[in-house]
This record gives sequence, structure tokens and C-alpha cells, in this order.
Amino acid sequence: MMDKIINRYASYLLLLGALLCLSACHRSYEPLPRDERQISPEAGGRLHMNQAEIQSRANAYIRQLAFDLARQELELLSDKVVRDSLQSVLDKAEKFADAHLIYLYDSKHRKRYLNGKKRIAYFLEHGYLSSYEDDPSLVLLTLEDGNYSQPEGMDYVPRDMSELYNLSAYPQTTSLEISAGQLERLDLRGLKDLRRLQIKGAKDGLIVDATDCAKLREIQVTGTPNLTIRQHPEARFKLIVSKSYFSSLSSLGVEQATSLYLEDVRLRDIDLLGKVSPSITSLSITVEAGDVYGADGLRYRPLPFDNTFITQLSNQLPQLQRLQVTFAERQDFDRASFDKLKLPALQELSIGIRPGKTPVARSSWGHDLRLALDGCPALRQVALLHLYASQIDLSPLTSSSSPHLKQVIISGAAKTLTAPSLSHPFDLTAEVEELSQIIVPSAARKKGSLSLRDYTSRDENGRAINNLPFVHTALDYDYLRDHFASISGLAISLPPSKYIPRADEQAIWFAFNILDFSGEQWRGFKGLVYLQGLGGVTSRNSKIDYIDFGHLTKANISASSITVNPGCVVKNAPEGLRIYYASAGQQE
Repeated sequence: MMDKIINRYASYLLLLGALLCLSACHRSYEPLPRDERQISPEAGGRLHMNQAEIQSRANAYIRQLAFDLARQELELLSDKVVRDSLQSVLDKAEKFADAHLIYLYDSKHRKRYLNGKKRIAYFLEHGYLSSYEDDPSLVLLTLEDGNYSQPEGMDYVPRDMSELYNLSAYPQTTSLEISAGQLERLDLRGLKDLRRLQIKGAKDGLIVDATDCAKLREIQVTGTPNLTIRQHPEARFKLIVSKSYFSSLSSLGVEQATSLYLEDVRLRDIDLLGKVSPSITSLSITVEAGDVYGADGLRYRPLPFDNTFITQLSNQLPQLQRLQVTFAERQDFDRASFDKLKLPALQELSIGIRPGKTPVARSSWGHDLRLALDGCPALRQVALLHLYASQIDLSPLTSSSSPHLKQVIISGAAKTLTAPSLSHPFDLTAEVEELSQIIVPSAARKKGSLSLRDYTSRDENGRAINNLPFVHTALDYDYLRDHFASISGLAISLPPSKYIPRADEQAIWFAFNILDFSGEQWRGFKGLVYLQGLGGVTSRNSKIDYIDFGHLTKANISASSITVNPGCVVKNAPEGLRIYYASAGQQE
């Protein structure tokens, strides 16, 4: 009996020893990662992820040009056949991207592909690009806060971009807009269809090779100091330069420009007119205040508009048709002798001060202004912008000296404005903060059409907004009505209940909050009536508290709707005219 018990106990011990041995063997031969490095708990968890999900993610990374992330996913695939197949696709995609997609390096030599997600998707599906059509507009700009999530056709580049390759892979590009970052060279060779080039924020001394771009028609550069653009000899383009300094504008190929626009530009060589082509037709410059020092430590000066410049301008640009000169400071404007201009082909002249959004104090008004411009007989339009003076006299502009002059535009303020002495029809537009008197020479009586606008509300470009009427009782409305062929934008100083319209009046402005057109003087009136709150006139701002349309018809109202104050009493509204209340915007 004892022998049996001992035998059973021995068998139990043998079985237990065998089990312990098997357990030890299992631990000893537990599979290791392929690279035999210790695997992290996170990676160990991903080994047991759904293999189909890993494969899908790897495919997505390839199509998103995130090749490093795709490689990481491939390491997690246990099926060698699938892994090898995807590795082949990855190698093919990366080889394609290096040859056919734009890519860059940043200051840490990190590589990034641009503007190629649709391209690579098409290639992976079809195996070729011959029938693929790219967007002809290519936009490669920096984005604030390092957010580089980019829609196709508008890729964002890092500010420290130091190298850029493969723009030539997009030969159908007609428009390129690019932030140049820290590039020292920008190669545009191969872009033979490029018509518009815009470069922003370049490093001092960037060199652009545009020797293949014979079709260039517009170049715009902003914040690109000492930029050099090597041009195709047949390229002819509008050149727009702003917020930059240069040793000479010859580095941009200014001699090939057909139009030249310079804003906030300073030069070491200020002999601008010795560089531009004599066939240039448009010139726009700003006369800045003061010198600046560049990153190279050298001093750069603003363009002058003194008598020497005006003489050169008259002698060297006989075909100039449009001239715009904007002065940063009024004192430089006052020193300019515009009547010395001798430009026989000039059709449009715009001169003025850089605009601001706030009214100009009377103490800051400049000298009186008197213009003849008899050296510019082809003039069709004259604009005097953001000017403040006690007297602005345009009477020397006559039909004999300016036979083609059709439009005169003035913005700013004056005590007295004397209209041109034109004996042919013309338009006079005055956007003013203040104007006490308008004098019309006898030769111009009933020849001009006067438009007035309130200049106290204006945009960043200095133009009046909201098309508000000019409300100023100092102007003699009866005098103006007798001396101009038509008047618009001048608010009548009498309310409609007391005003008697003339039969030939085409437009009348009222700025009152109580309006009553029920009087018999309005019966049969044929002209237009302008009121605050009309759709498109005052952006639906209103001060109307009572309105009786009386004898007015829909034909007398220039808009299809009018906005009035909450609680406004509205009577006899013409059929078809919509009434809105400013608070809730409800319609009646």
C-alpha cells in the first residue's frame, strides 16, 4: 500500500517538473521584434492591431506624401507578402515624388513635398501623368503659427525655407505666388507659360532666374530687398514694387517694364528715369519721407519729385499716358511744380497726399493750390486726392489747353473750390469733409455735372464709402443749381415739405429724419429722390423716424428697399418698395 502511494507521489512530481519545464521554454522562446530591440508597451500593443487598419493607414500616408510615417506602419505588418507589396508602392511613390513634385528643405534640412497630393493619387491609380491637368495657379505662401495644413493648390511653406526644387515639374503654371523665406535662389526655368509672378518676403539679395519666362505680363514684389530677376529679353510686363529697397531697379529688369508702380521704395541709385524704357505708358510712385538703412548697413533714399525729376520725366517719357504721384508728407507736395510737366500723351493724372482715416485739422492744411497743366493737352482725367487747402483753383484748366478733359476728381477739404473753365461737358466729383463755396467760371456755366460725397467716412485707400450725401448748409444750392447742368449728393437744407423742386431737377438729396412729400409741389415730379437708408446708399443705416411718400412713385425712388428706425411711421409707400426696420430687419 505504501509503495503505491510513493509511486503516485513520484508521478505527480515528474508531471509538475514537466509542466515547469514547458513554462520555462515558453518564456525563453517568446517572439521578439524583427530588429531584436526591446519593444515598447505602446508598440507591443500595436503589433496586435488589425492588420487591415495598418495597411489602410500606410496607404493613406503614402498618398499624403508622409513617407516616413508610411514606413513606420510597414514595420507593423506581419504579412510579408503585403508588407513587400506596400514597400514596392512606397518606393515607387517616393521616386515619383522626387522627380515630379515640388519639395523644399528648411533651415534644419528637413524635407517636405508641396502641392502634390492629387498628382500622386492620379499617378498611383493610372501609372502615368500624361493626361493629368494641374491648376495653372500655384500658391506657395507662409502661414502664421506654423499651421501647415494645406488645401491643394495653396501649400503653405515654412518661413525658414532655404531650398526649393522642381518648380519646372509644373510647366503649365501661368501664375505663381510665393513667399521666398530664406531662399538665396529661385529657379523658374521651365515655366515658359508663366504670365504673373508675385514674390513676398524675400531674403536680402535673392536671385530669381526667369530667363525662360518670355510671356511674363505682371511682376509684383513686396518686401524683397535687393532682389535680382534675370529676365527673358522678350518679356514685357507691368512691374509693381512695394516696401523694399534696392541698389538699382535695373536688377528687376525695369528697362523691360511697360508699366511701373513703386510704393514705399528706396534706392541707392535714384536716377530712376535713366533706367526705364521710353515707351513706358504708366508710372505710379510714392514720394516717401526720410532715408532708411538696409541689412547691408547702407543708406537708401526715397524717390524725389523735384524740378529735376519733373524735367527728366517730361524729356524721357514722351509716351506716358498715366501718371500717379502720392506724397507721404504735404510739404513735399507743396514744393512740387506740377505745371512744369510737359507730357503730350498723358491722359490720366493723379496727384495727392497719402490718405488717412481721420479728419485733418485746419492747422494742418497746406498751401493754396492752382493748376493749369497746359503742357498736358491730352488729359482726360485729373484727380487731386486727400488735399486740404483754403483755396483750390482749377480755373486755368480751359477747353483750349485741355480739350479732352472730361473728369475732375477732388477729395479732402477746402474753403473755396473754383471749377475748371471748360466750355465743353465735364464731370466734377468732390469728396469733401468741408467745403464752403464753389465758384463756377462763366465759360463753364451749365457745362459741368457736380457730384458731392461726404468724405468723413472713407476706406484705407482714402476713398469715400457708403456714398453718403454731403450735408453743408454753407453752400448756395440755388447758385449751384443755376451754374451746373446737374447736381447729385448735396443734401438740401430745407425739408421736403418746404422745398419746391424745379421741373428740370434730375436728383435731390434729403438728410432729414422727418420727411413729408404729400405737398402739391411733389405731384408729377420726374426726378429721383435720395434718402438715408435706401438700399445700397448707406449700408442700410437709417435715421428716418417719419416718412410720408405722398405723391412720390416707385419711379422716384432709386432703390427697391429702404431701412427706417424702429417705430418709424411710414405712409403712402409706393407699391413694390420694401420697408425694413433697422432693429429686427423685418419686412412689411
